[in-house]
Amino acid sequence: MLKKPIYFIIISFAALIYAGNDQYVLLVSMDGFRADYLEITDTPNFDKMAKNGVQSEGLKPVFISKTFPNHYSIATGMYAESHGLIANSFFASDLDKHYSIRDRESVENGDFYGGEPIWVTAERQGVKTASYFWVGTVAAVAGVHPSIRKRYDEKVPFEDRIDSVMTWFSLPMSHRPRLIMLYFHEPDWTGHEYGPSSAETVVQIQRMDGILGTIMDQAEKLSIADKLNVLVVSDHGMTEVHPEQVIDLSVYTDLSDVTTAGAGPIVFLSSDSRKRLTVVYNDLQQLPNAQVYWKRDIPERWHYRDHERIPDVLIVAEEGWTLMPMGHGTGMPKGDHGYDNELTSMQAIFVADGPAFKSGYSREVFENIHIYPLLAHILGLEPYAEIDGDLDAVKDLLAD
Repeated sequence: MLKKPIYFIIISFAALIYAGNDQYVLLVSMDGFRADYLEITDTPNFDKMAKNGVQSEGLKPVFISKTFPNHYSIATGMYAESHGLIANSFFASDLDKHYSIRDRESVENGDFYGGEPIWVTAERQGVKTASYFWVGTVAAVAGVHPSIRKRYDEKVPFEDRIDSVMTWFSLPMSHRPRLIMLYFHEPDWTGHEYGPSSAETVVQIQRMDGILGTIMDQAEKLSIADKLNVLVVSDHGMTEVHPEQVIDLSVYTDLSDVTTAGAGPIVFLSSDSRKRLTVVYNDLQQLPNAQVYWKRDIPERWHYRDHERIPDVLIVAEEGWTLMPMGHGTGMPKGDHGYDNELTSMQAIFVADGPAFKSGYSREVFENIHIYPLLAHILGLEPYAEIDGDLDAVKDLLAD
């Protein structure tokens, strides 16, 4: 006599979970996909997506315009000074530990990650999530993982990643994620190696357009196709750099007894001796094609000075120039990012389609911190209270 009532209780509970909101989201990142890449070659799948859905002229990255800070800002709705992932590699003075994208132990240590990423918000509210290589998802942030996650391995073919995502969206409802985050490392790698204007990068843009076509074709076959929203974003753009545009800091000052971190668009300086650091700071005021800031003087528009992990002095090169703390080094790329996030070359892409969005709608550039509240709204989640993003900044994208 008990079996039948229990059965109906379970079905009713599942129905209650999904009755208020049955939307699904696939958030796709194509690393280093500059906004105007869509204009330099044919991209029929992006064009189709924009025609059926929404598009912005660009997506403004947070400063610094690097991969890890921006993927985590997209996920949390926070500037880097709020979530603490201030660079791809840095020293966290609050933890007395180093973080590096090449160090798996630190990448998987949840202590480095502040704020509340969207997968934590969702999981805490009973919504299952999955990640294929998104920054931060292999760490237990606030003790929470996505229900499904993959450790990063760039060798996994793009098509295999797509197949896994479609399999996850086809799981029984009790195990099916309603939010999946998918990452591709192109066209970033090609842009670095050959430059954003190269023929090789054009080929890679066309390849990623084909990848989008595969995603959309397979998504149409899913049982949840009419409830699925697909958002394609990038973390930053890319600009040309030139071997003759190198700034060797050691030519202008003595960097002994000063800790340097970074190279390329930005360099950090710190020292136990404020006096010594002041001498170096004053020497570097003569630097050409770069700006040198005390932490307190970093421009407010960058939202990049109110975290203890940000070092004492920040040097930012002008677009296309490369900072080298101790000489020229080797293996200089032909393309780079990390510069002022106001630059057109640093703007990323945003294109989306699905039942939550308008059709054939285009708008101006917006900051990537607004994606978190947008995702939370689509999924019917209560957003984390301390975000910097604002749904009102992007609600014009929504169908309702």
